[in-house]
Order: sequence, then structure tokens, then C-alpha cells
Amino acid sequence: MKKKMILDQVSFEIPKGSITGLLGPNGAGKSSLLRMIAGLSSQDSGTVQVFGQPAGEKMLGKLSLLPDRGSLPGWLTAEQWLSFAAGIYPDWNEQSAKQLIERLKINLDTSISAMSRGEEARLQLLTCLSRTAPLIILDEPFTGVDLISREQIASTVVAEMGDGERTFLIATHDIREMEMLFDRLVLIGDGQIKSVEDVEQLRQHGKSVESCYREVFA
Repeated sequence: MKKKMILDQVSFEIPKGSITGLLGPNGAGKSSLLRMIAGLSSQDSGTVQVFGQPAGEKMLGKLSLLPDRGSLPGWLTAEQWLSFAAGIYPDWNEQSAKQLIERLKINLDTSISAMSRGEEARLQLLTCLSRTAPLIILDEPFTGVDLISREQIASTVVAEMGDGERTFLIATHDIREMEMLFDRLVLIGDGQIKSVEDVEQLRQHGKSVESCYREVFA
């Protein structure tokens, strides 16, 4: 059986301290690309570098990944899960975790199995951001999430950018939700990079993130 090529000639850079949107239709290769960057899957050719080093096991401490359709152990309460997470991540920041519990309105006594999709999504984001990793990768953080949770997630991402030390790469279909957050766009379709755009330059030319997306994929 002939292998299907998922990604082909993909090349781009992410500026430090930026929020880069990875945008494209379903099946474009976004999740596969993020898994390669995170070192969870390997490419047949080419290189993937994180902070100038090859992606892989040695770089796992430099990035924090929120996977698409990820799930947490439902038999634990939020408090039990966070205690467990603090023990497995060497870069866990307890002070950040406490601040995020308040910002994201996490009920620590609730069992994960009893949480709504939005509540679990906020807990997953808390887990991701409570680490000190300088690169944060979010794969469809808004999937199935209610409006209030979406707003809380988006505002939390903005707050985490305050010191300019964090870099975000976010794959999402919710363009309007993130329109004002992105500094840079990487548009991917059919496994290839279709365009890389500076959002401020787009605005100077009277374009929006949504209109740029439509131009490329319509």
C-alpha cells in the first residue's frame, strides 16, 4: 500500500515571544505538524528544530503541549490531577498553578468525569501553562467549548504573554475568537505551507485574519 504524504516541504519559523496561529482546513496536517514539533512523532526527511536544537525527547522540557482531543483521568478530582501533574513535570510552577486556578475558575473538588467539556478544557490549559516551558503548543483549544470558557482561555493566553518570554503556537479553526491575539499566521493546506503572514502588516493593508484565510483557501 502506498503511503500518503501528510506534510511536504514545510518550512517556517516562529519568533520568540509571539502568538502564531497555525490555520488550515480539516486534514491539512496541523496536528501531525504539531506532534513533530513536540517530538511525539518523526518525519521521514528534513529536520524540526526547537530553539535551535532537534525536536525530540531532549527538548520535551522546553515545550508544553495541549493535544487535540486530549483527555484527563476521569476518576481523579481536579485537585488530585494537579497534585499528580506537579509530581511528573520537573518545571511545574506551583505559584502559577494557584493563580491559574483562580483565573480559569477551576473547582478543585470536582471529579474530572463530572466536568463539562469547557471545564475540562480549562483544566487542561491550566496544566499546560503551569509549567515554565518557554514554548506553548495548543492544538484546537476551543473544540466543543462554551462561549464563557473560550473567553477565559483566550484572556489567559494574553495574560501569559505579559513578560514576552513565552511563545505560543496555536492551531485552531476559531479564527474570529483569536483574530486579535495573533502576531503571525502560518496557513497550511494539503500538507504544504500556503502562506506565512505578519498580522500587523495585514491590518496595515486593510485585511483581517479571516479575509486572509479566505483568500488562501476559498
